[in-house]
Order: sequence, then structure tokens, then C-alpha cells
Amino acid sequence: MTNTNPIAVVDATAAGKGKRQFTRDAIGCGVRSVCGILEQNGIASQILLAEDVLEKGFQQNFSTLFLSGMSMDKIAIRKIVFLWRKKFPGKVVVGGPITAELEDALLSTTADLIAIGEGEYTLQELIESNFLISKNFDSIKNITGIGYLDNKNKPKINPFRKYSSREEFRSFQASTKKITNYPHYFFAKVYVECVRGCSNFGGTRIKLPDGRECSECGSCNNDSLEDRANCPSSIPLGCGFCSVPSLYGPSRSKPVDAIVSEVKELLNLGVKRIILSAPDFLDYERDALVSPEPLINPIKPAANLSKIEELLEKLTSLPRVSQCKAWIEVENIKASLFTEATAKIISKYLPGSSFSIGCETGSITHARLLGRPSDPNDTLRAVKIASKCGLKAHVYFIHSLPGQTKQTAIETAELIRKINPFIEKVTIYRFRPLPLSAFGDFEEPIAAVKNPISQIISDAANEVNLSKKKDFVGEILRVIISEINYRDETGTIANILSGGPMVAVPNSRDKIGEILNVKITKVLSDKLLLGVIYGK
Repeated sequence: MTNTNPIAVVDATAAGKGKRQFTRDAIGCGVRSVCGILEQNGIASQILLAEDVLEKGFQQNFSTLFLSGMSMDKIAIRKIVFLWRKKFPGKVVVGGPITAELEDALLSTTADLIAIGEGEYTLQELIESNFLISKNFDSIKNITGIGYLDNKNKPKINPFRKYSSREEFRSFQASTKKITNYPHYFFAKVYVECVRGCSNFGGTRIKLPDGRECSECGSCNNDSLEDRANCPSSIPLGCGFCSVPSLYGPSRSKPVDAIVSEVKELLNLGVKRIILSAPDFLDYERDALVSPEPLINPIKPAANLSKIEELLEKLTSLPRVSQCKAWIEVENIKASLFTEATAKIISKYLPGSSFSIGCETGSITHARLLGRPSDPNDTLRAVKIASKCGLKAHVYFIHSLPGQTKQTAIETAELIRKINPFIEKVTIYRFRPLPLSAFGDFEEPIAAVKNPISQIISDAANEVNLSKKKDFVGEILRVIISEINYRDETGTIANILSGGPMVAVPNSRDKIGEILNVKITKVLSDKLLLGVIYGK
């Protein structure tokens, strides 16, 4: 593939209809992975944010448009494609979770081609085919994991691509230098992929809208991935609401030295907040314990503590981290793998850090029906251990899930109040049917405020979170001064390094980019605190 103009790689994740309202300070690892493949092939690229493109248009010439986003971002993606086609003749390629919608993703975004699931080898083969700069459809007919409009403008979905092996995954290298294309990289949470895929290859017991239901054949308990995948009811594996096993396969881990090298390069470029990304960080190098077999059991073997400790020890020995000029934390953990030994290792190297636990429901019965790898008692046990070790747990729940009843909602609200003393915050999501998940054909539910049963869960979460915000008053927190506060002519908005609500800081406009201590003086809203500078 040869072209003098670079490829525009637009990060539309969470852009929604055109502007990110949430997770504005987060930079995922998927787009940098795409740029890593382009770099390996000597192809120039530039990362752009969806909102910047929609506001300013394309400010230079590009050869091809790549976009990455979720199902919720299709409006923003379609707007960007419209702007592109008014100015450039080059092809449009869409990737990311949105492509799980298959033909609908292709048609709704008006892309020329979609890359479904893992994109590294797909992109490599597209580059080698020269399809991106030609109209030769024969060159891509045998590339797996893509959908495209053929020469008659008809949608065609090729067979799915098999997930990468452990060895193949460990060879992928995300771009580090492209992080500076993000205007907010110096204060954003930058995600570094440590684990891809999920180890929960069980299945839901909830009856699906088309009548499919678990036959209790026992395949989900087998040690063979092939046996599990050959479900006689053709129900996708994993928790019913999740598409990760279908899209990305079993858990595979990156080598310790590769992660350390990537983090070191990012820190040297000015990144100050690193998130070790994984569907479950405690799956890290568990795959090594069962290799060459795939890791498909969420409980056995136990966490690979020696490898987790090796990784954290090397990361926290990096000068910028050891000098408190940068912050590292893990992303997600499964309660079923979280033990006191695990907590002690994490707290030893990342003291006072936070992590997330997906609980989803407070009902043991509901959890089992959903196909969860752990139950609410595991979550309660885990947050007690975390609190004892000085770690800050964020617990996630989902309202309006299939199988939700008034009783399961009451049990969820009871659990939320029960975990209150041991956690930092609760996050509630509305269930969304994801393509390629078992629950993909369920209807999207209404908001919690319009559903009295879901409101039971929401009210409990709001009650707990408000009490947690008040706990911040009087605390001295480490923050990075991030951006101008347009409601205060002298002030800025800061991000707490360990995560949490934003902080409005008066008299600080000359300190943007600095890491400082602030003392919290007031709760302004459920998402904003007021703080004053309290020294470096």
C-alpha cells in the first residue's frame, strides 16, 4: 500500500451523537493498537477525536478514514463519514464494538468496510491486499472478520476471524508516540492493554426471546473450549449481557517486559495516569498456567500472583512512578479471584489505588441465571478485603437486566447499602442488548426513573454515592490540574489521580499540567467537588 497522505484514525468512542458527555478523561487502547499496525507497515497516520472533526472538519489531506466506536456512537460516526465523503474519495473503515452489529453496522455507518472483533491481523491483510487504495473486491473475498459493500453496493459479511493465539497476541505492539495526538493526553487516563478476552465461558440460564434456553447438557462445565462452544441451543458463551467472549475469545496476556516498555514510553511522552486494562486484571498470566490450552475457567487456576507481582514491581520502579510524578492503577477484577494475598500484593505496589468489580445484581439466584462467574457474596467478601488493605473498590451494577424482578431489585439495593462502608463508589448502568451476546435480541429497556423496579436500585446507588461525596470534605487529594474552568475566571478543573469526581480549583490557571495536593472544602454536585491548593 502506497499513498503520500496519512490515514485519519478517528476515535469516536463514547462520542454518542457528537460529543463525549462521560469518560472525557479516558483514552482507550484500541486506536493505538491500530496505529501500531500502521507504523509497522511504514504507513503514516494521525489520531483525531470525533468531536474535534465535527467541530473543525478535516484540517489536512488524508488517504483513508478509520473510525472506532461503540453502538451508541453510530450517529457521530455517520456524521463524520458524511463530512469525509464531501471532501475525500478515500475508503472508510469502521472498527470497534459497533461492528458486532454486523450488516446493520455497515449500513448504519455507511462505511465501505467494517473490521469485526480483533483488528490487528485483519488490518494487516487489508494493507497487503491493496483494497484500501483500489476497487479490487476479489482481493478481500477471503479475508475473515470483515464486512463490506461489494461492487453492486450490496452488504457482504465474510466468516468470522478466529481469535489470536496467545503467541500472536503477545506480538502485537500498540503505538506509543501517537498518544500525543490526543490534546488531553497529559491528564487523561491512558489505558494499556494487559489482557484481552475473558475467562468466563459459562452461559446464561435465562430463556431468550426466540425461545432458546439452556438444555442443562453440562457442556458449560467441560474443560474443552470446543465442547463449550458447541452449545446445543446455540447460546453465546459468557455472561448473558456481554459480548467479549464472542468477539475476543479466551483471556490472553501481554509479556511483562512489553507492558513495562509501553508504559515507560508513555510516561516519557508526558502521560501521568496509566490504567492497566483488562476485562479482569486477575486473569493476568493465568493463561500461562494452562497453556497451550485456552483459559476458559474464571476460577481455576487461582490468580498468578508471582507474575502479577513481577509486573507491578517493575512498573512502580519506573522513575516517574516512584517519584510520584505519575499514577498507575488496575482496571477491573473478578471478585471470584480476589483474595487477601492478591489484595496485599496490589496494595504493596499501588497503595490507596482503586479498581472496579462488576457485581451487576445483588441476587444470588439472578447472578447464576445470568451466567456470572461470581455471586454477590463474593463481591461483599472482596470489598471487605480491599477496604482492609487500603484499596478503593468501585462496584458496578446493571438495572433492567433480563430476569430482573422486584425481589432481585430489592436484594440488589440491600447489597448496595451493605457494601457502603467498604467501597468508594457505586456505578449503575442500564442494560443494553449487545450484538453477539446471548441477550442481543432483548428489547432495550426504559430509563430507571420510568421503571419503579429499576428505581429501587438507582435510589440506593444515589443514596450511597451522595454519602461518599460528603466523605471527601476535609481530605487532601493528589490531583492533576487539567483544563480551564469556564465558570471561574481564575480557576481550573482537576482530575483526582486515583479516580473519582472532578475538582474545581480556584486561582490555578497558571498550573495546568501540574500535579498538586488540594484540600476538598465542599461538594458542589454529584460529579464535582471544590478544592483549594494545599502545596505540591
